[in-house]
Amino acid sequence: MKSAKWIWKLLFIVIGLPVIISVIGVLAGLISPEMTGARHEAERRHAETTSFGLKNAISAYRAGYRDYPILNPVNDHTLNSDHELMAIVLGSDKQAEDGGRNPRRIAFYNDKRAKPIGESRFRKGLTFDEKDGTGELWDPWGNHYRVRFDSDGNGRVENPDPTAPSDFLPESIIVWSAGPDGDFETWDDNVKTW
Repeated sequence: MKSAKWIWKLLFIVIGLPVIISVIGVLAGLISPEMTGARHEAERRHAETTSFGLKNAISAYRAGYRDYPILNPVNDHTLNSDHELMAIVLGSDKQAEDGGRNPRRIAFYNDKRAKPIGESRFRKGLTFDEKDGTGELWDPWGNHYRVRFDSDGNGRVENPDPTAPSDFLPESIIVWSAGPDGDFETWDDNVKTW
């Protein structure tokens, strides 16, 4: 009697366990594309939120200093969210020196620390240099954001998207990310503030 119970248990393990594992595998295969889609959507939303956060930080800088955080203003100036722009927006020590663009050392932008992805690239956040207070802002796909200012004060900026119906946008600051493909020239996946 005891051996019959043992045989049934063994049959369950030998036959039933692989069936259960197969069913779990099929269910995981059905759920995986939806999880991937949700992850991609979360990354897009993060890039959009960060873009608007950077735009708001630059607007706050403009309200505080009555100028844009640019070293050499020219018409519709475009910058990356690298050390040149972020040193000013983060209120680095160097920008507090004579001739600096943020003498009061106001930190207009704050974000979580970016995660390294290799080859001196990061993703999803801010790299921060503790020594001088500069940094770089990275999108979820390991690229800097781009920022364009209305430096000439005409109330509009040139539209960087050559496929758009209008050559100009009625904005003073625009921010965009290259999106998942990492290419600023393909606009169908770029994340924009306009």
